[in-house]
Amino acid sequence: MAAIVDAETFRLTDRQCFSILDWAAEQPHNGFVLRAFLASIALAALQPEEALTLRVRDVELTDDGRSWLLIHPHGHERGETDPEREGAERRVPACWELVALLKAEIARRDLRPDDAIFVLDDGRPLTAQVYRRIWRHARAAVLEAREVDPPLGMNISALRDARIAAWLKSGDQTAAHILAVAECAGMSAPRLAERFAYCLRKPTRDEIPWDRLEAAVALPDLASGATPTAVRRR
Repeated sequence: MAAIVDAETFRLTDRQCFSILDWAAEQPHNGFVLRAFLASIALAALQPEEALTLRVRDVELTDDGRSWLLIHPHGHERGETDPEREGAERRVPACWELVALLKAEIARRDLRPDDAIFVLDDGRPLTAQVYRRIWRHARAAVLEAREVDPPLGMNISALRDARIAAWLKSGDQTAAHILAVAECAGMSAPRLAERFAYCLRKPTRDEIPWDRLEAAVALPDLASGATPTAVRRR
C-alpha cells in the first residue's frame, strides 16, 4: 500500500523541486535527459514508470497552442495502485516549460516519432535502478541536512506528489476541479481525497448549502386529501 501523504510538511516545495531539476541539468553525463525526465514527473505529475514509456508521438500539440501527453498504463512506483483507474489511458496537460524541455531533448538527439524520449546519452535505457540512484544523489545535494531525514522526498514520486498538491490548491476545489485533478493524476477521486486530504479546504458553515441538503433528504409531501390505506385484518 502506498504511503499516505498526511502532512504538508512532508511535501517538497516548488523551490526544492526546481533546485533538483537544476542539479540534474548540471551533471556532466546525462544531465539534459535527467532534467527532462524529472521535469515530466514534477510538472505533469507522471509516475516514473509512465514517464519512461513516453515516446515522441505521445507529445501532442493542438491548434490552440495547448499541449498534452498521452500516457499509457504501466507499472506503479511504490506500489501506488488504484484499482478504479488501473489500466486506463489518459491525456495530461503539459505546461510550456515541460514542452520546451521535451522538444529540446527530441531535437538534441534527433528522435523519430516511435523513439523513446528518455534514453541515456550512451544509448542505454534509463531504468528504475538508474533514476533511483540519481534521485538519492540529487536529494542529498539539494536538501539541507535537516531536510534529508525521512520522509521528506524519500522517493522520486515526491515530485509527483508536489505537483498534485499544487493542482489541488490552485483551483476552487469544487467537485469538478477535484475530478479533473484526479483524471490528470490517473487516480480515482476517493483515492485522491484520501492521499491528499491536507490539501482540501474545509468549507465554512456559510458555504454549506443547507437548504439543498434538507430538500434532498426530505420526504415527499402526501397527495392532497389522501388517506392512509387501512390495514386489513385477518
